[in-house]
Amino acid sequence: MCARGNSDITAIDTDEEEVITFRDLESYADRHNLDRVMVKKWRDLFDRDNTGVVSLSEFCQTLGLKPASIHSQRQMFVRQVPLNRSQIRVVMATMSRAMQEQIGEDVFFMTRDSKTSNEHLADRIKRHLDKRFGRTWQVVICQGSSWASFTHLPETAFFFQLDKNVYLIWKTPD
Repeated sequence: MCARGNSDITAIDTDEEEVITFRDLESYADRHNLDRVMVKKWRDLFDRDNTGVVSLSEFCQTLGLKPASIHSQRQMFVRQVPLNRSQIRVVMATMSRAMQEQIGEDVFFMTRDSKTSNEHLADRIKRHLDKRFGRTWQVVICQGSSWASFTHLPETAFFFQLDKNVYLIWKTPD
């Protein structure tokens, strides 16, 4: 449990409220065919004041973790959830699933509507994102391997593959 603590809490706290009830733990144990003794161990370890819930801060304090590491883990977990459109394969995302869905759908339809070059498509996507979500979006379209090092506003990066192209999209500070 402790070795995978970050991923455990991320997988159990599916509603992202940063609180786990013991009903959540029982459900998690049942879904993963785990011994229900796990629930008692978590209660003993994390719920010392017998509130019936484990908060993210209690979890982190007990294990000597920082909440930021859990948030980072959650972002990695979220990015692995497939989008509604099966043609889009998420490579990396720090934005909400809803925003991924919106941007993915918009890009999907833009690629179907236009026979323009990737240069013009990148510009069209950027202008659309600037208009829809505010200025300072960056868009890179590439094929094959790519590496990126960039600064972005929190929860505004989305890298995905659609057909033969990989789209690197993020928002920078003003």
